[in-house]
Amino acid sequence: MIVQWWMFLFFILVLFFSTVVFSNPFDSFENELKDYIDSENNQNSELDPEIRDLFQPENKEEDEFNFKKSYSNGNIRLPSHINVSRLISTTVIKSEKNTSTTYKVKAKDTLSSIAGHYNLKVETIKQLNKLKSDNIRIGQILNLSVPRVQTASTIYKMKVFALPVVTAKVSSRFGYRRDPFNPNVNNFHSGLDLSAPVGTPVIASADGIIEFKGRNGGYGNTVIIRHKDGYKTIYAHCSTTTVEIGEEVKMGTVIGSVGRTGTATGAHLHFEVMQRGKFINPESALQKIEIVTAKAPQSNKS
Repeated sequence: MIVQWWMFLFFILVLFFSTVVFSNPFDSFENELKDYIDSENNQNSELDPEIRDLFQPENKEEDEFNFKKSYSNGNIRLPSHINVSRLISTTVIKSEKNTSTTYKVKAKDTLSSIAGHYNLKVETIKQLNKLKSDNIRIGQILNLSVPRVQTASTIYKMKVFALPVVTAKVSSRFGYRRDPFNPNVNNFHSGLDLSAPVGTPVIASADGIIEFKGRNGGYGNTVIIRHKDGYKTIYAHCSTTTVEIGEEVKMGTVIGSVGRTGTATGAHLHFEVMQRGKFINPESALQKIEIVTAKAPQSNKS
């Protein structure tokens, strides 16, 4: 009987040790890892939705094609306008000129009537002609030297174009460059790349009318604005667009946001400027100025 108990005990011990020695050492690790991940997911489900989204894998298809849904859901909040000052400088130019004339007194003339006709004061005429009284005679020649007339003109130096992404950094310039997708090839880059985070507001660079809005091949979501003097500006790789074809916009009107739609290596705005159908360097366009002159009302000094 004792021998049978010892054999039973021995069998139990052998079964226990064989389970430990021959089991997969990673099974317990995987089970623990699974439990940990499940617990983390449960914790993330209690987080604020915007914070929880940061821990989700990026969905490129959603970024490319569902940007309108993202904008309409209010995840991206864009202002309607960003104040951009067109004014560079103001210069006031003053000029003065002296005019003089004489007048021959006629019948029924008085100093008061003559002064009113020439917009002068009676005392001024008396001083100019050294008159001691208001009496004048027919045929008398009066000196009516009109006081200096002062005119002032204000010259405003204004920007023609504004930087479409106010806080951006230039990541690639106009001209030939190494192809970002094929370093062995040099291609002509027809615009100015402005690097900024996805969702950064994009503004109209100048007053104009929306000529195109939509997807445009490798340019991705694109807006084209027609301006005066034969200019057009192109805004490519946008994440969202907030304008419609035919809409009038002003410099500073928000037309969309920075993205990476189309053929793009990262988040940026591709900005092009055309004049009468030809590409010009956007940086040169951004340096263009317009001179506006306004005349102030005249004032007389007596």
